Formats: sequence, C-alpha cells, structure tokens
Amino acid sequence: MRNRIGIALVLLGAIVLAGCSSGGVMPASTTNATVSSVNSASAAPSTPPAGGFKHVVVFGDSLSDDGAYTLAAISVYAPPPFSVPFTGLPYPAGGQFTVNGAPTGNWSDVLATELGSSNTPNLIGYGTQAGVFYLSPGGPTTTPTFCAFSAPIASGFADCTNFAEGGAMVTNPSGIGHNSGALTVPVVAQVQSYLAQFGGTFNNNQLVTVFAGNNDVFTALGAVAVNEAGGMSATDAIATAHATVEKAADDLAAQVKVITTNGGSYVMVFTLPDSSRTPFGRGLPYTGASPVVAPPDGYVCDNTLTLTPCFLLSNLVQVFNQRLLNDLQGQPVKVLDGYGLFNQIFDSPTQFGFTNTTEPVCDINGPVLSQLGNSSLFCNPDTLVNGLDPGTSLFADDVHPTPAGHQVVAGATLQAMHTFGWH
Repeated sequence: MRNRIGIALVLLGAIVLAGCSSGGVMPASTTNATVSSVNSASAAPSTPPAGGFKHVVVFGDSLSDDGAYTLAAISVYAPPPFSVPFTGLPYPAGGQFTVNGAPTGNWSDVLATELGSSNTPNLIGYGTQAGVFYLSPGGPTTTPTFCAFSAPIASGFADCTNFAEGGAMVTNPSGIGHNSGALTVPVVAQVQSYLAQFGGTFNNNQLVTVFAGNNDVFTALGAVAVNEAGGMSATDAIATAHATVEKAADDLAAQVKVITTNGGSYVMVFTLPDSSRTPFGRGLPYTGASPVVAPPDGYVCDNTLTLTPCFLLSNLVQVFNQRLLNDLQGQPVKVLDGYGLFNQIFDSPTQFGFTNTTEPVCDINGPVLSQLGNSSLFCNPDTLVNGLDPGTSLFADDVHPTPAGHQVVAGATLQAMHTFGWH
C-alpha cells in the first residue's frame, strides 16, 4: 500500500495545482476558474490543525462509499451456498464498490489510516420487498441505526463519518439503483444528517471531503436519448443536459458553502474524472449523424469524435467541473483535480503500477455478478476474471477502481494536503 501511495506522491505534485482542461464544447466564458485559481485564491488554512486530523468526514457517492450497502452483500453471501458469516466491518465478500476482501479498500479508508484515524459508514441499509432494513451489531433492524459500528458520538471518538452512498446524486433522492433498494441518500441530505448528529457544526480537527456529481452526469447523459425519443431536437436535448449538470454543480457548491459556514475549515472538493475513459465510457455504442454510421471493426469509444455518446459524456463531465470551479472561486476550500489525476493514470499507467486500465477485473458478466447487477459491490477474490490481477488493474467494474486504484486516489489526496500545508 505505502509503495503505491509513495509513487502517487512523487507523480502527482503537478496535478494538484493544475488547471482544469476545458476541452470539448464548453460554455464560452472569459472568467472560467481553474483548479489553480481556486486553490491560489482560497482563504482555507495553510497550516495543519493543532494535533493533526482526528477525523475524516466524507460526503459523496460510490467512489467514496465505505460500505453503506454491506447489508445487501450479507443477504447474498451469508446464507448457503456461500456461507460467509458477518463478523464485522469490512465484510470480506462485498459491501464496497471495489474488490472486497483485499487488504485495503476504499480510498477514504486508506487516507484515514494514513492520518492515524479510521472511517466507518454512518448508516448501513438496503431496501427489500419487505421494507428498508438497517444493519446493527445485533443484526438487521427496521429502525435507522446511525454509527452502529463506531464509538458513541458523545465520546468524541466516533469514526462513523463516512456519509457517502453508492448511486447518490447531489440533491435528487432517487439516485442510481434507488428503485432496486439502494438508499441513495443525496449529498444535501448527507450534510444535514451530519449536522443533526454532530451538534450542528464541523470542527478544525476534521478533514472534510466532497466528491460527488458523477451520477448526475450519468443521469443527464441517459436523459439525452430519452428526450430525443420524446421529440426534442438533439441540440435542445444536449442543452438540457448541460443545464442539468450545471445545476448539479451549483447545488454541490451550495452544500460546500453549508459546510464552510458551519465550521468546516479543512474542506477538499474533488473534480470528476473523465468517465468516458472508463470501461463504461469506452463501451458506449457508436452513433453518428443521420443516417447512423456503422462503427468500424474494433471500434472503441473515442471522446474526440463529436458524434459519439462518449464525447457527450466527456463533455458533460467537463461542463460540471467547470461550473463547480467557477462556483468555488474565492471560497475557503481547496480542490483536488480528479479529472487531471485519472487522465494522468490513463496516459501513463505504468508509472502508477498499472498494466490494465481497460478491462474490469471483477467478472461482472459471470455466473454470480451478472445476477447481482454487474456491480463490484458484490465482488471479491472468488468473482474475478481469470488472468487479471487486481494489483495491476485500475478498474474493478465498469466505473469503480480496484483497491490499487483507491490507493492512488488516497496518495493524491495526501499529496494535495502536503501542497496545501495541511499535512
């Protein structure tokens, strides 16, 4: 773990203060902010908190989810024929969106450990036909159980500060997977839940991370085809998608302001990686102008071809990122350039220890995961593709990193903290 984090610390220094590439078709502006301009103008502290960071508070989606849906994995793997008992977190058979059962998991876990702390899910639950159930030390219950696997909040040692949930959007409670049972508590509700549980305030010994918007982008992308099928012109459908992700970025920036105005001093916001370069983006179907142009043999989605869905996906990510940066300009926060980070990994994978950045290591089309939503939420060493090594592969499934990928994100976050003077 430390070796890969060390590699990231060496390679990522230039990314932390790099400007966000606009690329694609972006709204015209002469005042567009960059990662560098936001960080340079930020009034956030330039020294670490006295005594270091005691807690990491995490808001976001599946890229930061620390096990909010562990109950779903237990319901699958605890009974026969798998018979994997639940003995505590993390559950080795599933529950995080990566390869579960590895020595390290989500980047927030790795980061908290590196800072001498720990991180556990604030709420673990999942919906079934019988209703929503939550996980407590005594087993499933219909009563929401916050901080079930943590020291009590009143003790001052509670580590149940990971509020991220897979499928979560910024404000819409019906995120991706919600209709299948995922809670998808949106970021706006995550922040309010923190304030309700922790006395209405953040404090100076917390590192607060905000990494969200991916699912708003995916939803906006899907709506383009729906709107066109409903009679909307392609131009208007794309304009609507742009407006949708810009609104999501505005809403996310508003939640960041809620954090800072309620005592958050060390707040780090992540720009979104370019999803068009993930296995999901690379696998999007080829479409052209009317008449539809058949894809060439061996076609892989190219985000430089303006007629492809993956171009639109890349463009929507960049629109979201640019709007978010514009909104954060002058705010007392710091930004980690997730967009630049993952582009550097894609462009120079071997420098990060990766030999595979295109194929998911989880057998999402295999006999187990294909029945469970093709997701790494249920992935473990027994559901991997033969011949693919999670230690040298970037992706667990179509969009989520392996533990090795999460280690790089943790390393980039540590590097950013060094650059900001926070660590």
